[in-house]
Amino acid sequence: MDMNRFRKIVFGLLVLVAIIPLVVQSGLKTPPIVPTQYLAFQVFTSGNPTQPLSAPPPKAAIKQLVGDIIGEIGMTGDNRTKLAFVIGPLAFDYTDAQLRQIVQDSFDIALELNVAVGFHIDDSMFWARRSDLWHDPRNVEWLDWEGTPNTGRRIAWGPQPTKLAPQMCFNSPPIQTEVRRLATQVIGEAVAKGVRTLEVQGRPELFAGVIVGWETQIGEDFETNQRLGYCALSNRGFSRATPPQVLDTERERAVQSFIELWATGVTEAGIDPAKIYSHTAPASQTTFDQMKSPDLTYSQLNHFASPAVSFSKKYHPGFSTYPQPGLMGQLYGELQKHGNPAWASTEGSTVVPSALESTVKTETYLAWMFNHGAALVNIFGWGVGVKYENPFWKGADNPEAINAYRKFLRGQTLVEDMTDLSEAVSGSLPNKIHQIQAALPGWIQNHPDRQSQIEPLMPQLEQAVKEGRLEDAQKVADKILRLIGN
Repeated sequence: MDMNRFRKIVFGLLVLVAIIPLVVQSGLKTPPIVPTQYLAFQVFTSGNPTQPLSAPPPKAAIKQLVGDIIGEIGMTGDNRTKLAFVIGPLAFDYTDAQLRQIVQDSFDIALELNVAVGFHIDDSMFWARRSDLWHDPRNVEWLDWEGTPNTGRRIAWGPQPTKLAPQMCFNSPPIQTEVRRLATQVIGEAVAKGVRTLEVQGRPELFAGVIVGWETQIGEDFETNQRLGYCALSNRGFSRATPPQVLDTERERAVQSFIELWATGVTEAGIDPAKIYSHTAPASQTTFDQMKSPDLTYSQLNHFASPAVSFSKKYHPGFSTYPQPGLMGQLYGELQKHGNPAWASTEGSTVVPSALESTVKTETYLAWMFNHGAALVNIFGWGVGVKYENPFWKGADNPEAINAYRKFLRGQTLVEDMTDLSEAVSGSLPNKIHQIQAALPGWIQNHPDRQSQIEPLMPQLEQAVKEGRLEDAQKVADKILRLIGN
């Protein structure tokens, strides 16, 4: 391998800092005091991201899983700190009758088991059964100004990317009409009916809220990796001849307007906007700055759902909060800029998805949210796959985690252990590239006969970072580290 080429690749990928702050506390206003804080666990209506989604589970199966969670933790809290489950995805793939039944069953379980319930709407991913919508070219996103439809939505939730139904055009008139109907007349109406039942029973605290989205974003085309959004831009009055001043900004507005559309529908059904949360998956500015990729903007890295998109007068902010360098400090800053509203960790875990390892203690992880004004923290992983084989289930259900849950539900103050900071970045992409940078020159010198095994991987790593495909970059970095014995 040309060592000059190697050095350019590695040094061009990242410049590591000695300490990457995940928590920034100085200069912040006091977070708001929220009436009830909910420690929730996601209960999935479908086991896998199949196409279309499998039929939702019967009430008995949902109740069994929720009962198991309660049994392990041993308490459900009180009006200040309450245990909850969040059911979802509530998706286009389900019939109106199925959606109403899921909502009704979940409220029944909440009352029967003295546990709060929330609802997680999938806003656009799972619509494979809705060929009435995606067969209409107006409803499918374009990968250019000429209206070329995308080949499918790419998600990277496993070893290989999964192809879903096409990326939805968020502001297509038929899509907007159907979203209003589902949000107001189906999901919203059913939730509002359940909330009224809780109020009649004197148990309003058993309603944890509604999450209107599932990492809402405009992604890339499955086959070409090209960025989408030209359908939404066209519907906003733009074209190749008259493009927006900033493409990224207009696509972010399309994403935010779509979240607002869902939230408005749920509100019109009778749900308090203070109980409605967005759900985006921000990559931190720290991650972006370390990548130093001239071909990628921060908005593009975030699939046009940068943190500010999660804020609106029509809903409260919600984010995925897996451990990530710089993320929590950045979110605290955004919250302060917007007046420190109550907010939600709508998806998260102590596990870094790319490393499949817990990198922070559960108590510290919960403290990052609840000590900084979060009203809802929704943990992913419990009950998914084979117990203790799935790292997310293991991260959610272990003795340290159970003790942290009990501490929160007793109303005791959660402690943010600052020693967790270094652990939280140990499995990060910056750290792995730093290891490669340090070890690879010596390894090549000592193993010239194995150089050909490494040589094709370095450009792959460089390209994945440039394109913002962080999970792919993690996999390539892991392969390199295995080959060189790190």
